[in-house]
Amino acid sequence: MNDNKHDDAVAVPTTGVVRDPVAAFGVGAMRIDDGVVVAEQQLGPRFADHRGLIDLPAYAVLFDHIGGIPYHRATDSPCMQARLVLSTVGRAGLTDHLTGTAQLLMHDAKVGVTEIRVGDGTEDFCVGTARNVAVGRAVPDDFDNAELAHDIPDAASLDAVLAQPIPDDLDGETIVAQIARGERDRGPLAELLNATIDVDGAPSNALRLVVDTEAWMGNMFGTMHGGVIGTIVGAACSLAGQQKARAGQEYRVGDLSVAYFRSPPVDGSRVIVDVEPLKVGRRIATFSTRMTGPDGTLLAVGAADIHFR
Repeated sequence: MNDNKHDDAVAVPTTGVVRDPVAAFGVGAMRIDDGVVVAEQQLGPRFADHRGLIDLPAYAVLFDHIGGIPYHRATDSPCMQARLVLSTVGRAGLTDHLTGTAQLLMHDAKVGVTEIRVGDGTEDFCVGTARNVAVGRAVPDDFDNAELAHDIPDAASLDAVLAQPIPDDLDGETIVAQIARGERDRGPLAELLNATIDVDGAPSNALRLVVDTEAWMGNMFGTMHGGVIGTIVGAACSLAGQQKARAGQEYRVGDLSVAYFRSPPVDGSRVIVDVEPLKVGRRIATFSTRMTGPDGTLLAVGAADIHFR
């Protein structure tokens, strides 16, 4: 099994057919403990970025998965997230076993706010909120609630080959350009998402990430799961942050906010995320994001802070 220290060992590729976002991201064991919704996530190299690290995007599916359930339990209404807000401190290890908790803070018949915390039992790595909105759509007749409970996968099943180490003398512009040209690995998480950098189509001063959708990315309604949207937007912001980093400089996605407008189909069509810098400082860079469909339909917008170290 790979760990946070890059090595030359050949990892065993991920096996098995990915069937849904929860299974794809090692999430399961959902339960109610004293009124609090709890689920677990087994991390693995599958979720590592182009640096071989776990960062905020890896938590988004767990975060979204449990984010609406407390509101649903309180109102008995199907709901979706209108916005996710995530903040991180520290960094989980490649093979950590995480626990996420979700608790309803306030609500009425139409909207709610849920607090979510993700950590390893000794410290939280990610905390934030989900804005829940009741929807008129009925749960599909063929949806099996047992699917929400998933068993936690074995860590070995989430193994993958990490991207090669990044030399300390390469600046961020060079690193991202190499990934775009295929000269440097994009990392297992980007491979899982079918995510590539589009240099030619990107607007001026923006980084563009494109994703070819697959059926496993869908929710119970057959459109893209909110956690997958959050992961894609977060991954795009991470690459934009890398682009602004100095040679040898470390960074993390410190804060991410995603507002959902429309969920795209997961039929093989493409979604596009454009990330523009708003302010780049020595310690924090702030970016705005737009996710659109192939016809230009606006699907989501977001903002992210990248913390440099």
